[in-house]
Amino acid sequence: MVCDCCGRKKKLFESYAAIAIKQGKLNLCVECNDLAYKVRDDANELNKNGFEKHMKEWKRRAKKPSESFIEWQKKFVAPLEAKFQEDKNTAKKEK
Repeated sequence: MVCDCCGRKKKLFESYAAIAIKQGKLNLCVECNDLAYKVRDDANELNKNGFEKHMKEWKRRAKKPSESFIEWQKKFVAPLEAKFQEDKNTAKKEK
């Protein structure tokens, strides 16, 4: 088994996260899966600096991403980025 993000091969007794998608499933190693959760948590907490930092780290880590991973990542990140835009619009309305 190979991580669909970074291309790392699964080692003995190592667990990978299986993410269901329309075309089947994605496999993410622990580090890539942790970065996905950090990005999501940063967006939920409206932590723009943390979000940008973890996104850069995730993109740097994705050395050999599969096509299905790239599509999934775009769909995963789009609503998270929208949260920052909504917060920005809400702040403008309050002023």
